[in-house]
Amino acid sequence: MSMRRRLPTYAPAVTEPEPIRSPLELWALLLDPDSFVVVLALAAICVVLFPFTDAFRAGAIIAYPASAALLLVAFHHSRVHRNMFRAAAVILILVGVGTVVSGVARLLDVGEDRHMIALASFLYAGLFAFAFPSIVRRAFQHRNVNLNTLSAGIAAYLIIGLFFAALCRGIAAISGWDFFNGIVHPQPGDFMYFSFVTLTTVGYGDLAPGTDLARTTAVCEAVLGQVFLVTAVARIVSLMGSRRDDPTPTQDAPDVQDITGPAGTD
Repeated sequence: MSMRRRLPTYAPAVTEPEPIRSPLELWALLLDPDSFVVVLALAAICVVLFPFTDAFRAGAIIAYPASAALLLVAFHHSRVHRNMFRAAAVILILVGVGTVVSGVARLLDVGEDRHMIALASFLYAGLFAFAFPSIVRRAFQHRNVNLNTLSAGIAAYLIIGLFFAALCRGIAAISGWDFFNGIVHPQPGDFMYFSFVTLTTVGYGDLAPGTDLARTTAVCEAVLGQVFLVTAVARIVSLMGSRRDDPTPTQDAPDVQDITGPAGTD
């Protein structure tokens, strides 16, 4: 009887190093409609700007343009469906109207409606929740894995923090600001700070969740952030400089090959 076994009929993908870019090429990358460097820059601006809005009565109005620009540019560069982009624009307009009304109320010392703050926060969280997978999907569609792809991964990581900051603020507003231990009325910057301290698993301890829902939210953010870093971002870094080629049709080899020559007899 002949001895037969299966042999592998595939070859590993061949990658080519990414050529060194000149300053002009880097500038073209920045202006590219598919560039996520702009998305990363806007996300960083939102992270830095948001905590400082507490110093002004109209601070929310100041922070709104950066947040709206981040979401619109993220959806546009992720090439989402046109209807989804329009829906995001409509939601941002509604959030903008609510932000202006809330800001004017603070300027006139009328007070703030926490239910309006909760609604705006949940709408922001919903848009960030849609932006995150859109950016990740587009990043893994890039043929050339380069700085643009890495920028998309880091921007998606920052959007996780922005999403949980908005979500936590909405939860706190709807529950009468009962979220942190020992803090009666937390400020917007507290939620941004708490979100990124949790996301990066630093855990200073100066802000601690005070309810079961707050603790559950913190656990979800910490786990999601670490899993995303060690999977998606690490994968992008490992593939930096490579190129994904389209599969070319090849003639299928036989699944079973005889490696012993002509069949013998017993």
